[in-house]
Amino acid sequence: MDNKNNILKDLPKIDKLMTDSRFDGLNSEFVKISARNVLNSIRNEMPEKIDTGVIFDRILKQYEVLVKGTLYKVINATGVPIHTNLGRAPISKELFDEASDIVCGYSNLEYNTEKGKRGDRYHHAANYLRMLTGAEDAVIVNNNASAVFLILNTFCKNKEVILSRGEMVEIGGSFRIPDVMKGSGAKLIEVGTTNRTRKSDYIDAATQKTAMMMKVHKSNFEIVGFSEETALNDVCDAAAEKGVISYYDAGSGLFEKVLPDSVCTDLTIPQTIKNGFDLISFSGYKMLGGCQAGIIIGKKDLINKLKKNQLMRMLRVDKITLALLQAVFRKYLKKSGESLPVNSMLTNKDLQSKAHRLAEMLPCSTEVVSISSTIGGGSCPTSEIESFGVSINIKMKPQAIDKKLRNHSTPVIARITDNRLVLDVRTISETEFETVSSAVEGLL
Repeated sequence: MDNKNNILKDLPKIDKLMTDSRFDGLNSEFVKISARNVLNSIRNEMPEKIDTGVIFDRILKQYEVLVKGTLYKVINATGVPIHTNLGRAPISKELFDEASDIVCGYSNLEYNTEKGKRGDRYHHAANYLRMLTGAEDAVIVNNNASAVFLILNTFCKNKEVILSRGEMVEIGGSFRIPDVMKGSGAKLIEVGTTNRTRKSDYIDAATQKTAMMMKVHKSNFEIVGFSEETALNDVCDAAAEKGVISYYDAGSGLFEKVLPDSVCTDLTIPQTIKNGFDLISFSGYKMLGGCQAGIIIGKKDLINKLKKNQLMRMLRVDKITLALLQAVFRKYLKKSGESLPVNSMLTNKDLQSKAHRLAEMLPCSTEVVSISSTIGGGSCPTSEIESFGVSINIKMKPQAIDKKLRNHSTPVIARITDNRLVLDVRTISETEFETVSSAVEGLL
């Protein structure tokens, strides 16, 4: 141990490191922070020897991380438009610019300019949602899991919620519907079987303690074969018959049918509400094409009770979310929702020629290949759509190519299909072709 301590005495001092010419022109505060972090790490590592050259390299790498940040742009070459790990639905620069005046300055977030006094932040998005869906009212929270939790906590604390066994889903990150229910204070009553649940199962399970009949969109799986699922309107009818709330966690939040039923049979939210649900919740940054949010629509008296729950203070959204959602809703109101990035990617018919244009720009042997893409984000989970990609044909294992592309200054996230690395052009913007070409050039 004494020998280790003697070695650590040879660590250079921060003040001395700061004078080195390798740091000329760099931000001195960032250099100091980087040097301190690296030296502390070395002390914890207890090295056999001190290598000053390695120390400088590590400091410069730490500096780059500080300057660049740990959250940065990547190029999505996977072909999955709603990629959960890559930020789900992209926001167009047009919409971002539209919201920027509100976001970058002061706004009437909670101020009524007509009356000259405090206003209500929730109405900004609610007005658009009433027009788009026909719902009586709406409220926005920070994601759909929050929406589920808030609804259950408000109406079902210490009460029973009836849910089909076939809909007790687990979403990304090991978050499970039964656990969310338990955390909210609601008591789960399972009905039916994994593969078959009928309207009568809901009715027979209702008791004096029942507060809600709930249905959950199977966002990331499907049950096929000998199966039967209770129809949306049957759940609503069963709840009405027993005098309890009907609630549908609709998951993805589809607003316009951009894909044929042969690919995706999901109903739009405006279609769904016609079944008669008292409450519906869905995500803001999946098929809707907006930003992260949990959107709740339904009966006005129920929405008012949600707003009064003390949890709303913790789950409410800010001006950035509301400004972006307003811009997205206006797109749908103007019947131009197909221009939103997610919808444009899903409906692009020019993928083969787009793939050829990318292939021509790449400095290596390539092949344009026909492949299939998934939608992602728990939307139409078993559906695939035809796509085209560019296969990188060089003498390197696809896993090695993948690693190098991921470590480019602007990471390119590709896919490996049939033991070859493929760049799926569905999710690559043509403005990103130069960057992709530069990343591929780095392979050579």
